[in-house]
Amino acid sequence: MTTPIVHAASPAPRRTQSYVRVTSRNPQWVEFEFSLGDPALYVELVMRPDQFSAFCAAQCAIKVSHLLGRALEHERDKWSDTVA
Repeated sequence: MTTPIVHAASPAPRRTQSYVRVTSRNPQWVEFEFSLGDPALYVELVMRPDQFSAFCAAQCAIKVSHLLGRALEHERDKWSDTVA
């Protein structure tokens, strides 16, 4: 059995940019879309506000602007109209 060689000078792996887009918020819950690399590809998540803040900080997430969010919705609507 061989042991892999790891060089100390090797660069750290590059982290993919993460994004969040809040879709609904109330005092108890934050509903949002979370994506890595491409804001158009996402998962929907729900967390308490304090968890959401900690999650965003841990992920170094960028909040998607209202304008970009509207553009993403427009693109999704085009796809759903062609499928139905």
